[in-house]
Formats: sequence, C-alpha cells, structure tokens
Amino acid sequence: MLEKSYFLLSLLQAGLAQEWEANTPREVVAQEGSCAQIPCRYSYPSHLANLPPVGIWFNNEDQRTLPTVFHSKDHSRELARFRHRTQLSGDLKDGDCSLIINNITQEDAGSYYFRVEFVNVNSYSYRPATQLHVSDFKDKPTIFPEEIIAGKRVNLSCTFNTTCNGTAPVLTWDTPTAIPGSVSNTVTQHGVTLIYTSVLSLIPSPRHQGKTLTCRVSYPTVSSEQIFVLTVQYSPWNLTITFLRVVEDSLINSTDRNSKMIICSVESFPASNLTWSHLHVIMNRTSSNNELWLKLPYATYRKTGDYQCVAENEHGAVEGSITITVDRHAFGEWKAGLFGAGIALSVGLSAFFIFRCMRTARNTGRDHSAQTKHVGRDSPEEQLDKSRQKDNKGQEIKSKLNSYVEEDLYENCKCDQGPVYGNV
Repeated sequence: MLEKSYFLLSLLQAGLAQEWEANTPREVVAQEGSCAQIPCRYSYPSHLANLPPVGIWFNNEDQRTLPTVFHSKDHSRELARFRHRTQLSGDLKDGDCSLIINNITQEDAGSYYFRVEFVNVNSYSYRPATQLHVSDFKDKPTIFPEEIIAGKRVNLSCTFNTTCNGTAPVLTWDTPTAIPGSVSNTVTQHGVTLIYTSVLSLIPSPRHQGKTLTCRVSYPTVSSEQIFVLTVQYSPWNLTITFLRVVEDSLINSTDRNSKMIICSVESFPASNLTWSHLHVIMNRTSSNNELWLKLPYATYRKTGDYQCVAENEHGAVEGSITITVDRHAFGEWKAGLFGAGIALSVGLSAFFIFRCMRTARNTGRDHSAQTKHVGRDSPEEQLDKSRQKDNKGQEIKSKLNSYVEEDLYENCKCDQGPVYGNV
C-alpha cells in the first residue's frame, strides 16, 4: 500500500515538472477574403505523451458559451460558419497547434484560444487568447522589372507573399492578344513566408512599346492586381523625311529661290542621335532627339545632290536620304533669255555707233561737194590756187574723218568690255 502511494506521488511530481505551456501571439491581422493563420506551439506533461491529444479552438473567452471554431476529433461540433473553413497547419503530436481560417470575413474578428484534451485523463485551456483583426484586402502582387530589348526573350516575374498555409492565392497574367507568351507558376518557402511566383516569358518587339500587362492575385472572394507598362528598347526604324509634305520619291526638284525646311524623324527608344550631312559635310546634328530640321537655301548647282539623315542609338542605326535637284528646263530657259538679251543689247549699241559714224562722214562729204562746184571759168593762176586749196581742204577733211572715227566709233565701242558682255 505504501509502495502504491509512493508511485502515485512520483507520477504527480513528474506531471508537475512538465508544465502546460503554449506560445501564441497576442494579435494577428488578416485581410478580408484571404487566409488567416494564428501560430501556436504547445506542450503538456510528459506522462501524457502516449495518449492521443484532441485539439480544440474556441472563438470566445467566455467559458459558458464555448463557440467551437475547430475540433480535431468531431467537426460536427464546429459552428456552422466555421465548418470547412478551419484547419490545423501541423500535427498536434509534434506540438503544433496553429490554426488556419480560410476566406476571412469581418465576422471572424475576435479572440481565439486553444484547448487540449486527453480523453478521461486531463484537459487544459491555454491563455492568454489571441486577438484577430480583420482589415480590407489591400495586398497586391509585385512585378519585378527587367531590361526589355526588342527581339530578345525576357522573363517577367510576378510574386505574392503570405504567411498563411491555407487556401492558396492564384496568380494570373492579363496580356494583349498582340503579345503572345508562356506562363509558369512556382511556390517556395522562406521561413514562415510562402512565396507564390508567376513568370511570363515573351519576346517583345517595337510595336509592344507602351502596352500594358496586368498580374492579378485572386482568392475565392477577393482579388487585386498590379499593372506593368512595357518599355521596349529598340534600334531606330521608320525613318521619314518631310518637305512641306511627305517626300515619297526621295527627290526634290525645284527652282524656287526661297529657302526651305526639311525634317528627318525616326522612331526609337532610347531617343536617337540624328545627323544631316551633304557631300560628307555635317550640316546639322542633335542628341537624344528623334527629329532634326535642316534649312535649305534656294536651289543652286552647288546645293544639289544627296542629303543624308543618319539616326543611331545604342541598339543600332538607320539612314535615309533625299536628293535635291534643279529643274534644268526652267533653269535653261532663264539662262537662254538672259544670254539673248545681252546679244540684242550689244548688237543694238553697235548699230547705233556705226550709224552715227556713217552719218558724220556723209555730212562731211556734202560740205566738200558744195565747195568744189565751178562758177564760170577761172584763170590758170586761180585754178592753181583753188587746186592747192582743194588739196589742203581734202587733207583737213580726211583728218577730221579719221578723228571722228577714232574718237566716236572706237571710244564708244569700249562698252564691249563693260557689264553687258561681262554678265552674258
């Protein structure tokens, strides 16, 4: 009898040596529609280690009502609004009593505590209780940006983190039909955090620039999304040269003496460096700008030829050109008209000078004839005197005639070297 009493006392002391303990947080915050988890670790006296524990979670600290949230042995004891929504995340035999509540509602807010029962032996309720707060669903997935280059495959990652190992969130991508791609999903764990990842793999092109991608996380009753705008880097393309209108044949044929402006524009990202050149001489340039103007003076032969526009950025380059020509037919008519006017003017001046010279000579001859007419018959001495006077007069007239020709004709013909011929 004494030995039996001693044995019972030893068991009681052993039980007291291993206390009833639990480790639970004072507060937990969950978002409506998602999953909530109340972490819990517990211990009990070692002499009960071989007995199956029964785990129970209650939603109210009032011992009189005992609204059951979860019952590991008999789910029929659970309140209807919690049934099929609650579970344990671990094994009671391993000391894990963590509670999971799926599809959280505002009504789920309140205090929760855990109780363990050993059939026909012992039971224990662990305090203090944990206060559960329920907020609106605000969490969004995260998209990690990558350098996006046209023609190169890129993997865009969208992730969502949670510490609740209940109903899993679902990640999906919404993409325009013009952007085909493939999607792969994975789940990893880092400590108590579960990381859900969805990877969208695609090959972008310049036409995808500015397109919107959406990554959405969904629970049974709630969802949220993150928007991502594609910024595609690509080499210059679609180079256009404009001269009052789009130049379709890359040719300007003009005799307009007014200056003109032509513009070179291109599509690229990042913006290109543009250069206008003519006969390998740079006429104008700009940096990080997808358009460049060039002022053209009126058309001359020295300004005709090809004008090149080159656009380049770190991904490539593109070149375009335009040909400036002079309308040779119109230019020839203008030149012929000027040349003909010069000839007509020179011929007219020459005729005028010759007419003047001839008129002067004619007048001189008339004076000579009037002076040599006979009036009666002169004596031999008079005839000799008149003959001498005639010779002297002839010499004088000849001298004057020569003087007129030199002074008038040749002097006025100096206009041959003047501006008329010089401009022809």
